[in-house]
Formats: sequence, structure tokens, C-alpha cells
Amino acid sequence: MALKEHIVPKAHIHNGELTIPLSDELRERLDVSEGDELEAHVFPGSVVLRTSSPRDRDRSWERIFSVIDQVRVRPGQPAMPIAEVEQMIVDEVRSVRRARG
Repeated sequence: MALKEHIVPKAHIHNGELTIPLSDELRERLDVSEGDELEAHVFPGSVVLRTSSPRDRDRSWERIFSVIDQVRVRPGQPAMPIAEVEQMIVDEVRSVRRARG
């Protein structure tokens, strides 16, 4: 699937609030309307906005807990810093998402 670039007007930050004007076409494609929330996911050099719904959040948490349930400490394995464990979880979730396409 080829990604088609859409030109979106520049975002504006005013008094600590971010405003991103979206065309009617983009709002329709994203299935969002006035008052809806978007989730921001920060990656090195970029921010991805996704629609947010309780159902989406529940599915995300289920996937995260599924990955966490697969984490096993091997006998004799030294304790890992929590930041390293969290990064491993993030990496695994990303690889699962890439595999699902």
C-alpha cells in the first residue's frame, strides 16, 4: 500500500495548546469531528497522531499485556533497569505492529 502524502496546514502552539487545522476531507477520512481526541505518539524526529477511542485503548492495552506476559526471567539472569525492560516492550510492540501491517 503506497502512502499518499497530504499537505496539512502548519500546526500552531499558543498558550501551551496545539492547534492543527484539518480539512473536511481529512476529518472525514480520520472519522473525527469537533471535540474528538487524538493520541500523540512521539518518535525520534516525528509525532504521529491517531484517533482515540475507548475501544482502541482497550485493544492497545491487551496487546501490551500480551507482550508483558511473554517476558520471562531466566535463571541467573541479572536484574535489568526498568527503562531497559520498557524499551524492550516498546520494541516488541513495534515489531508486532509491523508484522500485522
